[in-house]
Amino acid sequence: MNAIPFGKGVPAFGKAAGQGFGRKGGASPDQSEAPKQEGGALDTARTVLEAANDFRDETTAAVCRRVIETSMKGEQPSLSDLRIINNYFQ
Repeated sequence: MNAIPFGKGVPAFGKAAGQGFGRKGGASPDQSEAPKQEGGALDTARTVLEAANDFRDETTAAVCRRVIETSMKGEQPSLSDLRIINNYFQ
């Protein structure tokens, strides 16, 4: 009926939590070694700016301009502006 008997093959929750999440195959990689995507927010902001201009959405266009300007200065855009841009097409 069932290839895996109930309770076998699946560790108890306490055991799984004790091993730590994100450590399959060893320790999690150091964030400094991971490749960074520097232009992600900038590319998204440019795409959303183009769509906002097509729809004549002035408020979203202003948010996109702020994100583009801040990113070009090498600073981090505000989280609220990034949320608006990331949720624009949803």
